[in-house]
Amino acid sequence: MSEFPPIAITISLLVSMVFSVDSSISFGYRYAQYTSNATNCNIFLSIDKNVGTVVPFFIQLFGIVVFVPDGSRHVADQGAPCMHNEPTFEQSVGQHLVTGLQGVSLDEQFIELVRNHKIGNVILFSRNIVDKYQLKALCADIHELIERETGFPPLISIDEEGGMVSRLGPDATHLPGAMAIGATADQGNAYTIGRISASELRALGIQCNLAPSLDVNSNRMNPVIGVRAYSDNPETVASFGTAMVRGLTDGNVLSVVKHFPGHGDTDVDSHTGLPVIGKSKEELLVCELVPFKAAIEAGVPAIMTSHILFPGIESEPVPATMSRIIVTDLLRAELSFDGLVFSDCLEMGAIKDHYGTSRAAVEAIRAGVDLVFVSHTYALVAEAAAAVAESIRNGYIDSDEHAVSVGRIAEAKKRFDVPSEETLDTVGSEEHRTIAKAIMARSVCIGNMPTQTLPDIGDQPLFLGCRPFHTTPASNGESETTPFPEWMASQLGGKALVTPDDPTNEEIIALMEETRGATCIVIGTYNGHIRQGQLALANAMAGTGLPTIVCALRNPYDLVYLAENIFSFAVFEYSTLAFEAIRCILTQERSATGVLPIHW
Repeated sequence: MSEFPPIAITISLLVSMVFSVDSSISFGYRYAQYTSNATNCNIFLSIDKNVGTVVPFFIQLFGIVVFVPDGSRHVADQGAPCMHNEPTFEQSVGQHLVTGLQGVSLDEQFIELVRNHKIGNVILFSRNIVDKYQLKALCADIHELIERETGFPPLISIDEEGGMVSRLGPDATHLPGAMAIGATADQGNAYTIGRISASELRALGIQCNLAPSLDVNSNRMNPVIGVRAYSDNPETVASFGTAMVRGLTDGNVLSVVKHFPGHGDTDVDSHTGLPVIGKSKEELLVCELVPFKAAIEAGVPAIMTSHILFPGIESEPVPATMSRIIVTDLLRAELSFDGLVFSDCLEMGAIKDHYGTSRAAVEAIRAGVDLVFVSHTYALVAEAAAAVAESIRNGYIDSDEHAVSVGRIAEAKKRFDVPSEETLDTVGSEEHRTIAKAIMARSVCIGNMPTQTLPDIGDQPLFLGCRPFHTTPASNGESETTPFPEWMASQLGGKALVTPDDPTNEEIIALMEETRGATCIVIGTYNGHIRQGQLALANAMAGTGLPTIVCALRNPYDLVYLAENIFSFAVFEYSTLAFEAIRCILTQERSATGVLPIHW
């Protein structure tokens, strides 16, 4: 850093003669701001409470910042006071990082990581959760450790979208996912789900939900979004997504919408590869960006970036997360977003395999991202923290932008880290479960009805379907769910056969032998439009002449490829909540009233 110019010292002396103290200063903070009415000049002072000295460390003159080389300048919180004391440089760097936790309690490596690198934020996964009592205690421990080591409370975040992306345990309320909610054609259901989610998260000590997805699922072969999107219609996604944001925000939970500028038109999962969307900005503005613009206008507090190449707007071969053109120029300047920007996890294949996690952390923050996720590997978190710190020291990351970003993070923590009146009785309450069940029941959609009424399943129905195989690292640990055929047979009698994920012709022929004596065939598909052996099985069963009913238990696109004599329903998720909704339809206790939110 260059020597402090003599003219600035003269200005400092002149300004000091006409300072007036800002009466709004709280003695709890180590920043005082003095304002010169005569010169329109602000000087920020660092107050050492132990010694009682006041040391100016920069002068802001007519919008120009001149830094005083005091040897170890602390980060100024521009526009917002620190939560407690002025952060050290290491503490300010740690505010940018979000790390995961390996187990169900604080381990020594995690504690040392926070102590050594002042990591300020945490993301939780299913691996961290036993039940609501353990989770609440864990969040309290995380909060105490991070606040003690960094001077700021942590943002404790979780992916609790509902449906296929739900991390909470079985004693919490399982909520329907986005496309199921969209199928109810009632935006009020999105708001209600947001409020329920917020109340349970706050009761557990979690202030940040990485939801909802505002992706427009315009590519039916998308392996990672699908039913996580409300619809393939931009306006529908916008209206339902902003309703859920309002529900979360009204419940005092920080909603982080994703995956900017859109992950809906890909056939590659960014957890495992590097997707490319070749659309121009004009094309994005009429589709992918519509929901994000609506959310920004509605006051959404945070947006997550995607790990996708957009060569139509970013000429350099870097994904949105690392693109200043996308994060700063498009999102902040053109779309006027002034909230927090989160990255998606920097250990995903799109980043780790192509750019490296620590390099990506630096480039993301330099692009304008506030918080970067390094969710799984402690060593990579430490590397990223060190790389970011060095990049700020050497000027590769602008120190003023770093200071503004830390201030933005501090403001969000001040807003959302407040005591909650919610108790653990709220989590998984009968009221919440009843509402979730009712919304799920209203979401089931008719795909095809060859006759006006559904056939009676009889006393010997044959239930077929695969287990919920792992389709993307984003989804739940669905292997723990009772297989669809077994659950249905336990409720309705008959025979259950768990089939292969992608049956071969030989396996289909063998399964045909099991139809003898059956009164009806009910099949659950699970992304059969991708693993098409499931659809071949369904069509073969329909050829037996037995009444055949197919339920799409993930993406509804499976129903497009079925024979015309098959009765079919879109159910959107593989869960007992969805199975119960199907049971009520098969027994004709209720009709399917949902409206498909996608187009064939």
